[in-house]
Amino acid sequence: MRVVGTFHPSSSVTHSLKCSLTPDSALEHLVVAKTDRIDVFSLQPDGLKLECSADMWGRIAGVRVIPAKDDGQSNILVMTDHPDAKLVLMSYRSEGGVSALTSGSSQSLVDSAARQAEFVTDFQVDPTGQVVVASCYAGKLKVVKIEGGELRQAFDVSLPEINLLSFTFLYTNRKDRFTLALLHYTHRRQLQLLSRDVLLEDLELSPTHSNSLITTLLSERTFPSLEPPPLLVAIPPYSTGDDDDDDDTGPSHRGGVLVLGGRKVAFFENASQYQQDTRKEKQRRLSKRLSSAVQAEVSKAKEKEKERETRKIKARATVKWPWAAITAWCAVDKRCRRILMGDAYGRLAMLAFNAENVGFTLLPLGETSPATCLTYLSSQVLYVGSHFGDSQLLRIHAAPIANAGTDTLEIPKGISTVSPSALVSGHSKGKGRMDDDAEDVPTKDGQIVRTRGTFIEVLETFDNVAPIMDAALADIDGSGQPQVITASGARNTGSLRIIRTEADFQEQARLDGLAGVTDMWPVRPRFDDAVHTHLVVSTLRETLVFSFAGKESITHLDSLAAGFATNVPTYIVGNVPRRRTTTSGGRTTSSYTDSPLTVQISPEGLRLLEHDSTLNAFSRVGEDWHPKKSGDISMTGKEIVAAAMSPSQFVVGLSGGRLVLLNLGANDAPQVLKSHDVSDEICAISCTPFDPTKNFATSIAVSFWGSNRIAILSLDSPESYLNTVCEVTLPALPRSILLHNFGTGAREKDLDFRPHLLAGLADGSVVTFALRGGELHDRKVSALGNAPASLSLCSVDGRTVVIASGARANVLYWDRQRIRPSPVGVKYAVRAVTLNTPAFPSCLAIATPSRLLIGNVRGVDKMQIRTIPLGIDNPRKMAYNAGQQVFGVACTRTVPERVGDLEAITGSFKLLDAHSFEQVHHFQCDSDEEPSAVLALPGDGTELSPVFCVGTVVIRPEEREPSSGRLLLFSLSSADGVRTLTTLTSQNVKGCVYALALVSENLIAAAINTNVVLYEIRRRAAGDVELLSLRKNAEWNHNHFVTNLVWDGQHLIVGDAISSVSVLNVAQEGTKLESVARDYGPLWPVAIESTGNGVIGANSDCNLFSFSLQKGPQRTVLEKDGVYHVDEVINKFIKGALSSADLAEDQAVKSSHVFFTSTGRIGVILDMNDATSLHMTALQRNMAKALVGPGGASHTKRRAPATTPRGHTDAEAAYGFLDGDFLEAILAQADPQRFMEGDVEAERITLPLATIKDVLVQMQSLH
Repeated sequence: MRVVGTFHPSSSVTHSLKCSLTPDSALEHLVVAKTDRIDVFSLQPDGLKLECSADMWGRIAGVRVIPAKDDGQSNILVMTDHPDAKLVLMSYRSEGGVSALTSGSSQSLVDSAARQAEFVTDFQVDPTGQVVVASCYAGKLKVVKIEGGELRQAFDVSLPEINLLSFTFLYTNRKDRFTLALLHYTHRRQLQLLSRDVLLEDLELSPTHSNSLITTLLSERTFPSLEPPPLLVAIPPYSTGDDDDDDDTGPSHRGGVLVLGGRKVAFFENASQYQQDTRKEKQRRLSKRLSSAVQAEVSKAKEKEKERETRKIKARATVKWPWAAITAWCAVDKRCRRILMGDAYGRLAMLAFNAENVGFTLLPLGETSPATCLTYLSSQVLYVGSHFGDSQLLRIHAAPIANAGTDTLEIPKGISTVSPSALVSGHSKGKGRMDDDAEDVPTKDGQIVRTRGTFIEVLETFDNVAPIMDAALADIDGSGQPQVITASGARNTGSLRIIRTEADFQEQARLDGLAGVTDMWPVRPRFDDAVHTHLVVSTLRETLVFSFAGKESITHLDSLAAGFATNVPTYIVGNVPRRRTTTSGGRTTSSYTDSPLTVQISPEGLRLLEHDSTLNAFSRVGEDWHPKKSGDISMTGKEIVAAAMSPSQFVVGLSGGRLVLLNLGANDAPQVLKSHDVSDEICAISCTPFDPTKNFATSIAVSFWGSNRIAILSLDSPESYLNTVCEVTLPALPRSILLHNFGTGAREKDLDFRPHLLAGLADGSVVTFALRGGELHDRKVSALGNAPASLSLCSVDGRTVVIASGARANVLYWDRQRIRPSPVGVKYAVRAVTLNTPAFPSCLAIATPSRLLIGNVRGVDKMQIRTIPLGIDNPRKMAYNAGQQVFGVACTRTVPERVGDLEAITGSFKLLDAHSFEQVHHFQCDSDEEPSAVLALPGDGTELSPVFCVGTVVIRPEEREPSSGRLLLFSLSSADGVRTLTTLTSQNVKGCVYALALVSENLIAAAINTNVVLYEIRRRAAGDVELLSLRKNAEWNHNHFVTNLVWDGQHLIVGDAISSVSVLNVAQEGTKLESVARDYGPLWPVAIESTGNGVIGANSDCNLFSFSLQKGPQRTVLEKDGVYHVDEVINKFIKGALSSADLAEDQAVKSSHVFFTSTGRIGVILDMNDATSLHMTALQRNMAKALVGPGGASHTKRRAPATTPRGHTDAEAAYGFLDGDFLEAILAQADPQRFMEGDVEAERITLPLATIKDVLVQMQSLH
């Protein structure tokens, strides 16, 4: 059984809008829709604040606002896409500071007999908020009435306009009239704009065109392309002097519709009342003639009707659009006098109605990410949602803020512009009104302002890694923690993204020349002070004391001024309070007060020091304690070998295996409370209180040489001092140990009491145990390399964490019911401590073998995403060559052109350094050639050793199927520190090279159109121009389009984009391809990968599938053993794991694959053992019965496989895969036990709930 989980959720933004979701009209919200999630932000003076999120259990196709029952408040109406199309009403609630979106009424839109709409799947709400119209299927619309803020009556209406491109509600002068403006593609391949009335009483659309908007054809020259389809924008009527209008200047108009997306922006005005009456009368006469008994009259009427349908009406106003197709727009004001528009390549401009006439002025503003949605917030702040780049929060300035010497946006030649100074500033209130009775109004051509400089300031950026076209897992720095590198973005925001769950260390200072550091401790002037003034550093031979008295310097104090014992190493240093004892009724109690005292324990003994605030120095107080001077004969000859302390307790380990517990008695003199002999030599001690508010510990941990044991000893009461509670033996020496409570509870009865024992071993491993009921549980092991591991308790981002360090470092923190590791980019750290000085507030000091680093650790629980921008060079394929530490990236470059103009597309192959990601070399393909596949080869960097193979395709527009391409072999050479690519050979092929796979060191498999071809890399004879050649060894031609190839070490797995998958055997030393097994179903795979004994893949219907190879007596077959719906198109599978997670001895799940989707989701496939999967399958079944999604969505139906024509069916459910994200939700449930019982006895789960939770925690640790 396999488990599907999410590492990085979908980050592509599809819709956004501004609204007020609470009765407080002063508080506004931004609603952002991603692929399957709604995020709600509140608009705050300092930016956007995320209030809540909601998973919609389906792809979001549209989001609108409808008025709620309470005045001034809105609800969110969401439309989910096929195969479970529906409308869901979401309400926002905020109670006790906790906000949430709750699901209300819903309306299914599914019609299994209808054909899905080809161009537009969306819905519109009329301006009064009374009617919703949704488009999901060709030739049909769903009309839903809204009453009291709820979805009410719904009915289907037939739509004669089959190929609907866009639609919107028009603003009408009657609240009971609802008119749709429709843009469709006719059977004559023409664009037609028309309107129809929604007749609520008749439950249908008007059979004839509405007279609200005059029907017209749109010029093919103005709208030469339907990719993307044009957009319709309803414009409300405008007249000067409106009470609710901020801008009362400019001529009046009747409202109408803007058509966006062509070479011009066109405004078609609503018909006047006279025009409507006239056309109504003409329609009446035409209908009468059509019903005439005279055939000649009927023929004339049909000709007249056809003439009206093919008539072109001039737009009231137009302006040329100089850039690519418009993909998003938003109004700046309620009357739509100013509209912001963004094109496919991120060019942002503002369209404004002129003040002197009904015309347009187009003002370029700057370049953003390619917008899928725009939302104007307030105070010149704009939200840009994007699928192809990062979403952005922008401020639009009135004047240029940068690049004043260049044009704001490049405007093609041949388009006339005006300078900003030429703009007419006069206003004509109420003037310019054209005659309402006029049939044709002269079109006013708009003006484009040629501005200079950018008007846009980026306030905030929201990372988006979509669309992921290819990806790689690479352990670049040798830390054992793989990084995810994705080929992301498109259009003007192509990029590589480096994604890691690593905490970010920001270095502020360093002190070089410190060799042999073993430990260090910050020291405060007084116990209750928050600021440190000194740092004590212990080396193998001595102790160093540094002062932070100056804000800009660190001073090393000499041995006389330091006060500490500096000629020997130190075991522990810490501030301590003064202990006061009082006796009452025969009972002695202790209390602690602030003091300037500090304790140092070293081989010379326990030394007490006092800080002098005047001199900012430490001096010795009283007598030192040493076993030789203790007066105890049994301690004669013993040396101090280890020590630990709490604020009021000191535990000293002596040679010969003796533990001594001390504290400060009267007059601050050290006194022995108890000593205890053990059988082994003591290695390390931990004495950390589980309750940080207390000055004493109730338990200590001791590790021992030789036996590798760790013992937990009690300090609970004088009677139980140093008694053994429990112990454990480890495979290597526990050289560093730590007792720590990861929870907020202070006692065992507290719900969030999480005491743990952590051990850093000499072999570089870290072992953790949960301490419950006096016993150690939940043993987990993780590796930090081959250097001995050490443990440090520190404060990071305001919370206490453990830093485990060795060859690499991890921050260990508590999250989602487990200890989670977050790698830190510091190697071979010896110790880390919290440091808080005036110059370095809330920092960490980290000691390495050669230096001391001071800095901050940020983003412990956040994903770090680094962007390598490539601009209009869009990465399509990539590969990582670990031996040469380089990435090979295949890119295509599309130069942005105006709508309808031919775009020039070129290809290139870039070589990037794996550490700096700087470009090492650039190979430019031929003018009509694009790279289509990249393969890393195990070359050693010599002249005849290829490191990359690149497949290309030659694009000829007249060809339906590519007929030519190339295979290129590259080597990597270095001269004078400069690395360059050398082309070793170029082999022409008959088609597109869709995929490449390395079969052996000199054998490459290539997918070329319908063929799988084996090529052998051979050396040419001396003197040839090309040093190597590719010889065709074998060919297999039994497919439609081979787009995927995978070599799993034994078999070649073939993915046919139109058919299914096949398994081939490479026989006769690479000279023959033999079919092993094949699936003949219509699967349409997009991506595949090997599972070791089968295939896992994803198809174009957003389904996961898996096959296993089953050997029968006569032949081997591919048996389908899993199918599962994921809602997204998966473009890439990679075998491996995302993290070097803790390895539990009873691990039930293991990492198998990582997958990447077009919407930016990164997920994992986990393998679960059979015994556990039976219980988890039952748990998912029980949870699916009890938990439903928004709008009553069923989890079982959601994950059932779907196909494009018929969607989900009851005939087949998901099997072979479990929904890991859904299962892990049980950890947040208040009563998880209810899912264990089921509805009947047969559904009851016998596995203990605690074991279930342990398995879920293991799953979480792997993503």
